[in-house]
Amino acid sequence: MTTLNQETVLIDSIKKEADDEAQKILDTARRVVEERKKSTDVQITNLKKESEEKEKQQVAAITQDGMRKIESLQRKQLLSLKEKTVDHVVACVKEKVSALLAKAEFKDVLIGWTVEAALGLAERDPILRVTASCMPFIDAAFLDKAARQYKELTGEDIAFTLAPQAMVKGHGIILESKNGKTAYNNLLENRLDRYKDTIQAIVLKDIFNE
Repeated sequence: MTTLNQETVLIDSIKKEADDEAQKILDTARRVVEERKKSTDVQITNLKKESEEKEKQQVAAITQDGMRKIESLQRKQLLSLKEKTVDHVVACVKEKVSALLAKAEFKDVLIGWTVEAALGLAERDPILRVTASCMPFIDAAFLDKAARQYKELTGEDIAFTLAPQAMVKGHGIILESKNGKTAYNNLLENRLDRYKDTIQAIVLKDIFNE
């Protein structure tokens, strides 16, 4: 082999080695790029998942907060409706009692209120104060009947003394001790206040099924 041929073979060998090395470098670079691309895709996918999860959590939190506000509003509206219904029933009772004032049978109702007050006050000689609206029902027969009913219930005598001046406002009676230190208020407004819980219970059961 001549010197020229030897040089040509050597050059070709060097070129081949250079080409092989370049190819290796290119292959390695492609693998690195592909691996980085895969890693980036994974990161992007994870970020998307995290973002979607956060969005879901935010949506869920907003939804739950909205539902709580709606439920709170519904409870407030229902409570307001219950209160208005009870107040309406109480107002109807007042109207019916006011209508009874024009009827003779209200006298027996008023006697019952008087006896109830006497039982609560537990005084043997109380002062009977009566509203102007109820004063037409009060006479000697009224006081005698109330005393007899009291004795039938307790076995004790009682003497009601009618106060000369009628109370201007309200409907009903107030029974006081002679010294004025104790009293039993049986005006319609106070009776309704005492029985408001009972009225409310009836309303809740019969109207709201509670």
